[in-house]
Order: sequence, then structure tokens, then C-alpha cells
Amino acid sequence: MLDLRESWIRYLRAHRFRGIAVGWAVVLACDVAFGSARLAFPFSGSGSSSTPLRHEIPLALAVIAVGGLGSAMESLEEAAARGFRRVELFCLVGAVSVAAVLLVASEAFVSPTDTVLLLLRGLLIWVGLALLSGRAWGWRFSWILPLVTLFPLTYWQIDGLGRYRWWDWTDQPGSAIPCWAIAVSSVLAGGIAMALTPWRVNRLRRAIQRKG
Repeated sequence: MLDLRESWIRYLRAHRFRGIAVGWAVVLACDVAFGSARLAFPFSGSGSSSTPLRHEIPLALAVIAVGGLGSAMESLEEAAARGFRRVELFCLVGAVSVAAVLLVASEAFVSPTDTVLLLLRGLLIWVGLALLSGRAWGWRFSWILPLVTLFPLTYWQIDGLGRYRWWDWTDQPGSAIPCWAIAVSSVLAGGIAMALTPWRVNRLRRAIQRKG
């Protein structure tokens, strides 16, 4: 039991979970203090688009949670056995769950239920995208795809009739089914990316080559 506990402590230290906690604290403090502030972005129509800061907060929480998978021993961890993978997955699910709880706790008394659902949906979508980025470019670059989504979400957020586009998960109601479909798809894609470790990709490639 003592060895197991020490292994967990070493893992958490190697993955800078203390820094993750500090990052979450800073982000949530900004949410509480400035969540209602509206951010102006370039817009495809006249003027600029405007989105409350709190609608973008889940992006930062997701990137911090997934970025915690990175460490100074990342190249060695990619070749780790199944036992390590279980610990890694447990820590990821735990980090995302804690981020969700903190998000709900910071918003429950200042935002309606629909907004809380909107934010949780955004968290799931950006977690999936962050996992795709991390698998493609390394966990320290898990911010790439989430950040890229800000352009279409702000530049093309409103159609010719003045309505928010169906895929704009930062402004569509929290109950919008198409946006929840995007959330489910993003989480599934992120889960597949998480499972596709380099050694599994090599094994799959060798299997395809043998069949060919």
C-alpha cells in the first residue's frame, strides 16, 4: 500500500498537478470577477461579435486538464505498460471531473441552469479537441485545436438571418441537441486519440502490412 501511494505521489509531482490547481484557481477567479464581461472579436458581418468571457472559460480549464498529461518523461511514458495507462486514464478522468465540479461551483449561484449546461458542454468539446491536439503534437500543445475553434465560433457565429449558427456551442442554448452531438463526437474522438498510443499505432501498422 505504501509503495502504491508513493507511486501516485511521484506521478502527480512529475505531471505538475500542483501547477494545474493553481492554473484552475486563476481561471476560475477570472470567471467569478469578469465572467460577465463581453469579449469583442472580428466578425464576418458589420461590427464585431461579442461573447461573454464565461462562455470561453471551459476552453482554458480543458487545456489545463489535458496539458497535465505532459511531463519531462513524456517520451518514456509513451512506451509505458498497461498499468501506467490505467493510472494516466484515471488521472485524466479525475482532472476533467474536478474541472467540471469547479466550473459548476463557480457558476451555480450567478448563472441560470441553461448557462451551466452550456459551459459543461463546452468543457467536454474542448477536452476532446485538446486530446486530439495532444496526441498529434504532444500534450504540451493540447491548446492548438481548442484555440483554433475560436475563429469560426466568433467570426461566423451568426448567419444571414441574425441567428446563432447550429454548431456554435458557445452561444446555442445549453439544451441544443446538435451541440450536444458535437460534444459526444468530440469526447469519442478524444478517447480514440488517447487510446492510439505510438506502440498501438505501430502494432496496427504492422498488422495492416502483414495483411497487405
